[in-house]
Amino acid sequence: MQHQFDIIVLTHESFQPPIEDSALGWFFAENFSEVIPKLDAEWTICIQPQIQITSEFLNAAADLCLEFPFADAFAPRILFQGNCISSGFLLERKRGLIKEFKKNPANEFRKIASLPAECGIYSTRLLQALGDFDDEFKTDLKFFDLGLRALHLGANLFATPQLQIAILEKRKNSIDNKELARIYFKDLSLGHFLHFTLHHPLTFFAIFKNRKELEEKSLEVTEISKLTEETLKELRV
Repeated sequence: MQHQFDIIVLTHESFQPPIEDSALGWFFAENFSEVIPKLDAEWTICIQPQIQITSEFLNAAADLCLEFPFADAFAPRILFQGNCISSGFLLERKRGLIKEFKKNPANEFRKIASLPAECGIYSTRLLQALGDFDDEFKTDLKFFDLGLRALHLGANLFATPQLQIAILEKRKNSIDNKELARIYFKDLSLGHFLHFTLHHPLTFFAIFKNRKELEEKSLEVTEISKLTEETLKELRV
């Protein structure tokens, strides 16, 4: 029987799944690529071990996937002690990244640049196309790189404020601007990279650490890209 959802807990330390159901596949891996061959559900949920996954959340997620078949990934609101701490991310001209919920007081369903590291619902086909995380990036920004790579494939990523899930322990996920600059260089145009480094001058030299490798990866990401400037404008604040 095909699973309704496959759930990847992003850790190698296995634990007892909170929900035992034959409609769910549970996997434990720090990189989703480690379990891609075992996935058989149409949708895969990637979560951190601190996420409190519930039957109510899964039912709401299933309804969402049916309601919006044109979507390729959904970002739920992440709650800690009742307060929203994370959601999808938008591109901000000066700072680079900004949490979507801070710029969305009306709680609108809308396109975003990447999903949060805490919890994301991805089309399994999209994960298969993306392959794995880029090991160049060690922080939670690897999810931003993943989101931009998905956009280049033509994927539609959405913030879904009506879908909420709690995290039991708040995580530290500070942004490393030098790593962010390398992602801009690899996944966006030279103009976007230079605009970011104009506001963060010390990050300009971050690309020289492994520029040749970044240029090769950039070519792989962008040479057959479906990401347009019009789409990028939708994702900026």
